[in-house]
Amino acid sequence: MYIRYFILICVITASLLSCRSTKKIQQAITKRDTTTMQTAKVEATHADTLLAISKLMDSMKSRQTEFSTFSARAKVLYSNKEGKQPDFVAFIRMKKDSLIWLSLANDIGIEGIRMLITPDTIKVMDKLAKTIQVRPLSKLQELSQIPFSYADLQHIILGRAIFFNEDSVFAYASGSPEHVLFCKSGGFNNNVSVNADYFIEKSRVDDAIPSLGRRADLFYKDYEWKDGVVFSTLREIFISHKDIFNVQMKFKEYHFNQALTFPFTVPKRFKKIQ
Repeated sequence: MYIRYFILICVITASLLSCRSTKKIQQAITKRDTTTMQTAKVEATHADTLLAISKLMDSMKSRQTEFSTFSARAKVLYSNKEGKQPDFVAFIRMKKDSLIWLSLANDIGIEGIRMLITPDTIKVMDKLAKTIQVRPLSKLQELSQIPFSYADLQHIILGRAIFFNEDSVFAYASGSPEHVLFCKSGGFNNNVSVNADYFIEKSRVDDAIPSLGRRADLFYKDYEWKDGVVFSTLREIFISHKDIFNVQMKFKEYHFNQALTFPFTVPKRFKKIQ
């Protein structure tokens, strides 16, 4: 149960945020649809547009915290078309580009799942069923139907946009006080809204082919200044396709650059499953 909910956060989000490089910048444009903020048309040459996008991306990058390790405790709330599902708590430890350690427990602290993710492998220890499962990272890619990397999982946890960089942007709109960056590739359109302080507020993803009907809205809220770091302590994910998923992550505590351990000892009595 727990792993399914976590995969909903990490995998379905990644699968819908597919915005690969097009290396093609067009002229700035006005608002894309009625759900996007009101913006004034930006009159600019091709070179001016490239420069404006580059400056905006640089400002966004400057807000990102450099880290060697990260740890957090987050409450995860999840619902689908059948209604609200059981909440759980995720304890997260991460070593940059190397390890993601997760412990998933119920509200009274009983641990159900422990996971260890590396750039090529996922290990899942079910402490209630007494089983251990080892799968390649490509299994998550298979579930999502779109390739994504270990780095993308890092970005999801840290509250950063994934499959998103300067090369993936084909246009932008600038208003007051927000900006919107538009990217399109891999069969999806992605609109990323950035506030006046250059923090991401929303990412809206739609199928480039409307008949496929997939859509996701991701919100980054409650930014908090703490020990020189700015962090989004509330994430909301709304996904609609054949089913409807609503996921909310509330970060109760988080720490950057502290010494961490990543315990993952599998008892001998645990059964290995495929």
